[in-house]
Parts: sequence; C-alpha cells; structure tokens
Amino acid sequence: MASLINDKIWELSKTVHVPANFSQLQALTKQLITIYTEQGRIDENPFSATLKRKIGIPEAKLKSKLIGKTCLITGGLGCVGSVLINKLLAFNVKSIIVIDKVTANKETENKDPRIIYIEADICDSEKLKTIFQANNPDYVFHIAAQRDPGYAEKNILETIQTNILGTHNVILACEKTKSVKDCVFSSTGKASRYYTTEIYAATKKFCEYMFDSYAKHSRVRYAMVRFTHVLDNSLMHEELRNLENKKYLEVHSQGKYVTAQNAGEAGDLLLNALISSQKGICNFSIVKQLEWPVESLEVALFYLKQAQSDLPIIFKGNPPGYCEKFFRGQMDWSNPQDLNLLINVYETRKSSVNAAEDIITSQIPATNFLILQNALFILKSANNEYSAKACLLAELKNVVQAALNKVDQHDTINILEWGLDPNVMKAENTTITDFWPTVSLLYKSLEYSEHQTQLNNLIRNDYFKIIDSSYSATYDGVY
Repeated sequence: MASLINDKIWELSKTVHVPANFSQLQALTKQLITIYTEQGRIDENPFSATLKRKIGIPEAKLKSKLIGKTCLITGGLGCVGSVLINKLLAFNVKSIIVIDKVTANKETENKDPRIIYIEADICDSEKLKTIFQANNPDYVFHIAAQRDPGYAEKNILETIQTNILGTHNVILACEKTKSVKDCVFSSTGKASRYYTTEIYAATKKFCEYMFDSYAKHSRVRYAMVRFTHVLDNSLMHEELRNLENKKYLEVHSQGKYVTAQNAGEAGDLLLNALISSQKGICNFSIVKQLEWPVESLEVALFYLKQAQSDLPIIFKGNPPGYCEKFFRGQMDWSNPQDLNLLINVYETRKSSVNAAEDIITSQIPATNFLILQNALFILKSANNEYSAKACLLAELKNVVQAALNKVDQHDTINILEWGLDPNVMKAENTTITDFWPTVSLLYKSLEYSEHQTQLNNLIRNDYFKIIDSSYSATYDGVY
C-alpha cells in the first residue's frame, strides 16, 4: 500500500499547484502517516537514539595535553565549533582563538574572557598567517567550510576556494607557525568514496589527500575526522523544523536513507582525533556504531505528525550534489558484520578500534605529493565556474589514480567484483555507467596486471573502450 501511495505522490508532485492535486497529495500524505504510525515507525523521532548517543573521551590525557594551551578554531561560530569551544574550556585551556567570516553580534554568545573572536576568511592567506603568528596556537581545529552540497554544485569556484585553497592556507599557516603542534581537520563521510564528481564531496576528498601528504613531510601532527549527517545543524532538519510558512514539504524520494550523529558526539570525535594524532601519519577517526540508516521520508512524516500539520509531501527527486548512486564496492563484503558507510575497503585494512570500542581510526591510501602540488597549482588558476569544475574533477582524478596505483591489487579486484555484481545491479536497476567515473580509475590501476583476465570477465573490452573514450573526452580534455 505504501509503495502504491508513493507512486501516486511521484505522479502528482509536478502538478502540486493544481488545487485538486494538492488536496489529493494531502490525503495521500495522511495515509502514509497512518501506515507509518501503525508500523510503530514514527511514535518517536527516528533519530532519538542518535540524538542521545555519546562517545567517550580520554579525559586524563586531554587534560594533560590541553591545560594552559592555546587552541585555534576556524569556523568556530558554527554548530560544531561552538560545541567544541565549551568542551575545550572545560579542560582549562589558556585561550581559544575563534576565527570566523562573521563575528558581529556573535561574541556575546560566550563571554568567557579566554575566548578571542577574530573576523577573518580562511581564503585570505596573509591575514591568516598574521593571526597565527600573533597568537601562537598550540592546537588547531579546522572546521570552516562551505558545507552545502546543493550550493556547491551552483557555486563551484567559491566552494573550491573555501574548501580546498582555504584549507591549504590553514596548512601553510600551521607550517609557518612554530608553536603549532597538531592540526585536526573535519571532513565528511562522503570523502570515503574512491572518486566522486559531486563538488562538495570532491573538495573534501582533495583536502584529505592534502592533510595526509603534508603529515608525511611535516613536524606538525595532522589528523582528521569524518562527520556524517550532524543533526543539530542538519540542512534537512532546518527545513523540517520550520513548517509554518511552507505550502508543501519537499522530500528527495522514498527509500532515501541517511546516517547521522549529534554535535556533542562530533565535538568529542575532534578531541579524540587530537589524542590519536601521530607524527608522520595522518589518522582519521569516525564513529563506530552509527546504527541503521534512517529513511528521510520517515523523518518528514514524523515532523508532520508532531506538528499536526496538513502539509502534503511531494517528491522532487535527488538534486545536484545528492545524485551519485551507492557503489556496492565501497564496502568490504567479506566482513559484512563490520560494515560502516564512512570507511572504504582500502581504509579498513589499516583500521583499529579504540579501547571503548566506539571509534574507528585509520588512514587513507597515500597519493603522490608532486601530483598533489601540481593539482593545487592548476586549481588556483581556475577563474570561472566551468574551468573550476573541469580542473577539480580532472585533478582529483589524477590524485586518486596515483593513490590507486599503490594499493593492494587484490583489494581492487574484490572491490570491482562486489561493486559490479550483476545480480545486485539488476535488483537495484543500476548499470556500469552509473559508476563509471570510479570504475574506470579502478580498472586502469589493474590494467596489464595479473588480474587482466578477471577484469575482462567483469567489463567487456569493447564496452570499456567506448565508455573510456567518452569519459576521457569529457574530463581529460576539457581544459
């Protein structure tokens, strides 16, 4: 019944402004609420367990490391940054330098005299260096970013300048400031994809390669965390909490699932990453127990029920920034009981779990530092949306290919076999073209190897040549 209702909602969504269809969508939405209620799925917030979840922090270690120290936070007035500030204050730090693009009227939110608010953009490299050298931070938490995937697809140049070039500025400021001992970067679970053509995820993945590469050559210890959907500042939840002025409630689609964590958990993950940092190695940390993903439609129906709203649900489809289909080879199916959406197969090989068994720590496959530096040089030359996208996708491809050439080839062939399982693709209505940007890179890393026969069985050579020619024309020669 729910499936039939969803099909009807899809049919009517494009004509929601027609009064008769609007009324029908209202009725269909009420039917869905009834069905989900009868199934016990929206008796409480589907994310209620996530909102309460906590991870442990090694308080004694943190206290000895942080007491009397100066910490600097970029993007410190955001949701996670604000949480982190309060956590750091509890460990008796000497001072916290909060850098944000807009500080007006924000300083009053926390008047602790140890906090110094500075209005600055991480894209301004000279000002950033000046701030670092004037305040001599011991520890840096880099949280500032353009974090909206939809916005990123329309504002590519800005997203690259903030997320990649701004992050590079932070790294260089750390390198040039002798007091800096550690720098922790907040990334995203989307960066665990082997390759991506979505702008936000691509910028974050590029940043992970920067942190990993600099860690191998620096006196500074670099570390990272990967966040998933942070509920406290979730773009989806901002929409759902403000129903008053809406005519209808847009949902991407039925069957769209999300994992999540809370802001307190995110702050604790950053502190744990500081403890797990090592010289010469860039560890990343993720929450181990993410629980089962939650359907976004289920969350929307819960909010409508709670508000006793008669707004209709409409499906708008996955917008740019949310369109990439899940590649099954992302996860290690030889150990399905340990699956985690925030870590890929190569990364699981180096993973470890902390004593409390609530955090996984690992490292990404290393790329070639010279290729990375060349990619940065080319990205800086982009001066419009078209060239910015072309440069980002092509240069990330080069950086990823350099990393894939170094990984265990047995892992790569397993990834391709899991990701291109014909029975699974048939059931999920996907084809190899849905994953081609990733598959082509994996294929090329194995070309002419001992696995060539297996590759030929997975991907027909004539098909490969056709698609590869199209892919190369689109990405390699675009600039």
